[in-house]
Amino acid sequence: AASEEIGEVAPAARVAAADQELLAASDLFAAAPAEFRVEVEVRQGAAASGMPLEIWRRGEELALVRLLAEKDRGKFLLRRDRELYFIAPGSARPVKLAPSYRLQGAALDELLGLRLVRDYRIAAVAEAAGVVTFELVANARDAATPRLRWVVSRARQLPLRADLQASDGRVLRVIEFPEWRDPRRGVPKRMVVKDVLRGGAPLAILFGAFEARPVSLELFELEAGAARAALPAPVATKTTAP
Repeated sequence: AASEEIGEVAPAARVAAADQELLAASDLFAAAPAEFRVEVEVRQGAAASGMPLEIWRRGEELALVRLLAEKDRGKFLLRRDRELYFIAPGSARPVKLAPSYRLQGAALDELLGLRLVRDYRIAAVAEAAGVVTFELVANARDAATPRLRWVVSRARQLPLRADLQASDGRVLRVIEFPEWRDPRRGVPKRMVVKDVLRGGAPLAILFGAFEARPVSLELFELEAGAARAALPAPVATKTTAP
């Protein structure tokens, strides 16, 4: 039961510095290099294959998602801090999207990390048997979700589950983290996303090759697309199936 899992709750005023540090350390890619590239596949239910993606990230604010399916070649999602854009070949200019935009059901923050320390404040924290439950409230209206329950293993400093909640506390989506590719860097191997509100088959988000490498600032320019066009051709690799 939820009450058993949460255990003894400490008010935000008494949140220990160690818990603040644990929250920061437990976000996705929290200990990863500032610049990296990672391959991802978003798969719906029991589908044999899904949507292949490639993410290029420079710091916490800049991320480029390249769609790799043949029919999507040349298409990108570009995140610059709190703004999200869609870029397609032949388009006169990038199209600005709502932060809630999803790729085959997966929100960008679910792929890149929820930026916990910057976008949320701790309302309460509790611990039972080495499992820490943070009750978080968004600092801004454009955060991924108004409220968030973030469940973490203290020993491993890794998330176990996230409940994305409406402002009234109703759970809208659940994210589970069953496997890790590089737990020291916070790089997942497989995530499972369940849409509680709409139902349907869960999403499997599969992370493949992870590469720490310099990422050019030019990739994130809105109008000039030469750097994006010069990206190496995608390699036909498969992520690990669940």
